Amino acid sequence: MHITSRNAGGGFEYQHASDIKINTLEFTFDQIESAWHQSGDSGQLWQLSIIKDVYTYHGVHLSVTNWFKLVSYEMQRLREGQDPQVYVAIKKSKHFWVVASECIPPFLPNGLTHSFDPNRPYSNTYSKQTVRNAII
Repeated sequence: MHITSRNAGGGFEYQHASDIKINTLEFTFDQIESAWHQSGDSGQLWQLSIIKDVYTYHGVHLSVTNWFKLVSYEMQRLREGQDPQVYVAIKKSKHFWVVASECIPPFLPNGLTHSFDPNRPYSNTYSKQTVRNAII
């Protein structure tokens, strides 16, 4: 995790994770500037860049298995005139992780299951970590 901001001269200032003094980061879907994931992780663990005030927070972790469901969820809230979903990322070690139960309002349990079947080595099942961390 690191933070960038523009200084008065138009250049960038950089802060490393060890310099960040906050323990939580709250943001809404429209504050996500970009999202990416490492190859080989099945696209379930995403790293986000969040624009908040004059800072951009890079490397906020979000576990999501279906972006279309998440976008549909956000659109439904908007149609119903609800306040935006507030995502809450908590600092754990040197990374910030979005925690479903801490979001405002909290996400319901994701309904994902983990099952390892040694007879089906190529089955696409979710990892234990994904079941625990995924918001949707």
